[in-house]
Formats: sequence, C-alpha cells, structure tokens
Amino acid sequence: MSKTKTERILITVKTYPTPSQKYTELVCTAGVNEDGEWRRLYPVPFR
Repeated sequence: MSKTKTERILITVKTYPTPSQKYTELVCTAGVNEDGEWRRLYPVPFR
C-alpha cells in the first residue's frame, strides 16, 4: 500500500521526449520542493 503526499515543486529539468505505447510520449522531469529537496517525477506526459 503506497502513501500519497502532496508537495509544491519547482520544475527545473525536463528530458527529451521518449516514445511510449501507453502514453504516446513521456518525459522525465525533476524539480525542487519548498524544503530544497530534489524530486524526480516520472512518467509525465510530454504534450
């Protein structure tokens, strides 16, 4: 069972889109939360 946490994240990095059968195109993004900790966000729809 996974826990869900809501955070405000400033996106700072976005990769080049990768083809995906399930999502069409995906990108990996990363950002910093309000405490200065890095977060990786994946998968994120490109469009």
